[in-house]
Amino acid sequence: MTTGDIPGLVEMETSAQTRNYRDSRLALWRTLQARRDDYEQAAQRHGASETAAAEAAGRHVRGEVNLFVDELLTHLRKSDAVIFITAAPRSWGLVSERLLDTDPLVPSLVARSFPVPAWADRIDAVEKAVADDRDDWKLWLLQRLDRLGEAGLAASEHVFGAAQAVGQGLGEGLGGLGKGLGDGLGGAGKGLGTALVAAARALRVGAALVGGIYLMLLLLRR
Repeated sequence: MTTGDIPGLVEMETSAQTRNYRDSRLALWRTLQARRDDYEQAAQRHGASETAAAEAAGRHVRGEVNLFVDELLTHLRKSDAVIFITAAPRSWGLVSERLLDTDPLVPSLVARSFPVPAWADRIDAVEKAVADDRDDWKLWLLQRLDRLGEAGLAASEHVFGAAQAVGQGLGEGLGGLGKGLGDGLGGAGKGLGTALVAAARALRVGAALVGGIYLMLLLLRR
């Protein structure tokens, strides 16, 4: 086992429970691929161009792919999770539907997954509303990378792309991270201070800078 693996994974490797879990995950992956393809074909039949149909189909299944990815990441050994986040296409963290065209990457990792979280005793599952929202999902995935340690943080530039990893001018005017100041400091996933701290850890922003941004936002609200 690698560092961070929970006890019992070796014994679980050949169990019927593990085989059934892997079969169900692979079947779900095939279902997501088929759902994307069906949507794309239907859009083209209704007059959409190939490009427009492909983009719409990708957006249609993106939240569900995010849900699948989140579970897969946490049900792999840490070493396999790191392989996944770095071998997947660049910027996959923002357009996860790209993963649907990367076989055998995902099926090969499904074949090494486990029916329990494999690198922590307890890992919260992402909610569908978070998986469907681009900004909330980005923050969630940044926290996943953080929990994978240095290798996870080092991969953030690959996962989100250079502009995203640097913070998109620090959060597209901080609207992406804060979800807008109109929601107050209780919004955004839902606390702007928490969101900034989480993003800063993943982006290696110093604590002093985070404090300065947080103070600046408080002053702007007055």
